[in-house]
Amino acid sequence: MKARIEAAFAGVAHPGDDNITRCPYHCSECAKVAEFFKGRTSAGNLPEDLKAQHTALALFTPEAFQYFLPAFMLGSMIGYQKGDQIPDAIRFHFEYSAEAQGHYQVRMSKFTRPQREAIIEYLVHMERKGAGSSEHAIGMLSEESAFV
Repeated sequence: MKARIEAAFAGVAHPGDDNITRCPYHCSECAKVAEFFKGRTSAGNLPEDLKAQHTALALFTPEAFQYFLPAFMLGSMIGYQKGDQIPDAIRFHFEYSAEAQGHYQVRMSKFTRPQREAIIEYLVHMERKGAGSSEHAIGMLSEESAFV
């Protein structure tokens, strides 16, 4: 599965150090996330570092979300322990809600079919490890119309 995730996301360009977060309020949380991921690639991140940064998934720009998502998926597979927040945080971002419709569609439009398939495979794998049900997220990732 690691190889499939890496292959699916291999062509995703780094978002650029100035496009990791985009906060109109210049809040300290976004600044900390941007600083942490500045100059980083999606490879070679320690699972414990990513666990500490799991809120970044909510703060990333769509480009940064697509670029760094594989790091979070791979990190949580390596260092998974019951109660790990990363699988829940990832699953949350693929569950559609009417309140965040515009944001959801922008983020989802970035993902290719192979990337969505790799994410689904990851979610199923993590379910088997006890990370919780991903039924809704898998359903949304499977719907082509949600991504155009």
